[in-house]
Amino acid sequence: MAQVNFHKVSSLPGTLVADSFYLVSNETYAEAYLTDQNGTAKMIGNSTMTNALIDAKLADFNNMKIVDDIDARDALASTLERNIIILVLDASADPEVSSGGALYAFSVDTEDFTGDFFLLVAFEDLDISLHWDNIDGTPTSTPAQIDTAVGNAHTHSNKAVLDDFALDEGELEYDGTRVITKWATKNW
Repeated sequence: MAQVNFHKVSSLPGTLVADSFYLVSNETYAEAYLTDQNGTAKMIGNSTMTNALIDAKLADFNNMKIVDDIDARDALASTLERNIIILVLDASADPEVSSGGALYAFSVDTEDFTGDFFLLVAFEDLDISLHWDNIDGTPTSTPAQIDTAVGNAHTHSNKAVLDDFALDEGELEYDGTRVITKWATKNW
């Protein structure tokens, strides 16, 4: 007659005793393991089955398609075999969406294996139209007057003469010739 050893632990040890029952119980979870004659652990109870069922169900919720436009969304219909969420980046071809993207739910009809798209939410583009007259605290000048003033600030009657002045290695030049200056000072 084989004997079974019982162990209550907070985590499964690295080396397990053969023919043993391990109850792993801590503040987070409780699980049971049974080892064979070689000391290899097998999960027992509903843990394995429950985890497999959860994984299978979550796999269905982990799918969403992203497509560029309504034509690409519609092309998916014949390939879909289950309900799914679809993000359309440019849904402006849908009469219910004026601009921007939209999120759709696809519902499969199991009788004839066709389906329908249902608009869940539209993400409108944010178009901003900014006009000078609608800005608070603007100067009293018009944009045309400001443009003229900026243009005039760079032109004047002596501009051609002043453009002939330059600085070369720290020395002032006029029309390519060094300007010699002499300071007449008092009390310096």
